[in-house]
Amino acid sequence: MLEDAIQVAETATDIHTLAETMDIKNQSLDYIHEMGWLLHRSHLKFRLGQLDPNLVPFPLKRFEWLVQFSMDHDWCAVVRKLLAIMFDGTVDAGEHSSFELALFHMGLLHRAVRRNCRPMVELLLRYTPDKQQSGGPGTQQNQLADGRDSRFVFKPDAAGPAGLTPLHVAACSDGAENVLDALTDDPGLVGIDAWKKSRDNTGLTPFDYACMRGHYSYIHLIQRKIDKKSESSYVVLDIPSSLVDYDSKQKDGHKLPNFASLHTEKIEMKAMQQHLKVCERKLVYGAARTSLVYRPAMLSMVAIAAVCVCVALLFKSSPEVLYVFQPFRWEMLKYGSS
Repeated sequence: MLEDAIQVAETATDIHTLAETMDIKNQSLDYIHEMGWLLHRSHLKFRLGQLDPNLVPFPLKRFEWLVQFSMDHDWCAVVRKLLAIMFDGTVDAGEHSSFELALFHMGLLHRAVRRNCRPMVELLLRYTPDKQQSGGPGTQQNQLADGRDSRFVFKPDAAGPAGLTPLHVAACSDGAENVLDALTDDPGLVGIDAWKKSRDNTGLTPFDYACMRGHYSYIHLIQRKIDKKSESSYVVLDIPSSLVDYDSKQKDGHKLPNFASLHTEKIEMKAMQQHLKVCERKLVYGAARTSLVYRPAMLSMVAIAAVCVCVALLFKSSPEVLYVFQPFRWEMLKYGSS
């Protein structure tokens, strides 16, 4: 990590490589120093609280650089810690009225999508600040740029420069299936709806961007989610058990309570009677056709059974033959010419 970057800079020999590694080393050292100052401010605030009125918040610009550096290295745990420190009141909100607005103008979710880092995208989408420890301006109202209230700070339909949302950025990027999957699985349930509704300044949606770039795998991915969502939804129908119940409800002016599910009672009596007649015709026709099919088979089976019974009785009985000296029995027959 940072230790490796610092050590590589010390062992570089080539001039161009030395310049690049020294720049990386300087950035790493600056990050360590700035992180130290931020943690020191946070510790002082935790210890003193409101007892020290001269405690100056950490500047927003320096904090933004720390967050961007952490995101460029895909350090999800560090980004979560930095966000918690910000909402703790250690960082100054600058010219913004709330921390949410300050984070919105940083474009952190757009940055994570451009880096194609799904863990970071999922972290930002599911991050909710702890309001009990928030001490900054405007945090109690949780004020967002679009004027809506939500406990989720980062949303996939948040419009950035030129009206581009994170969905737009993912739709026009290559190999962004995982990121797009995460954006449409947000806990706020706005990603799928924004796929064909969120428009940039030119009036194009993320769906249009995917079509223009030929990313049909993205389109199929979102369409499968939309189909699955529509299949999971259901409608509750209150169907009368008989026509008498339906007449009684109509006469009594019965009205069902206003539930979230749909209860349908606006069926016309004529249409219902016609459907019942059609069902009765089908039942009668089906019964007659079934009886005609099975009648020959039953007759054949009865005839075969009667023949079998007659043969069995003939071989088991003891018939007597007249005009012989003694009764004739089948068992007494002998074989041969005698």
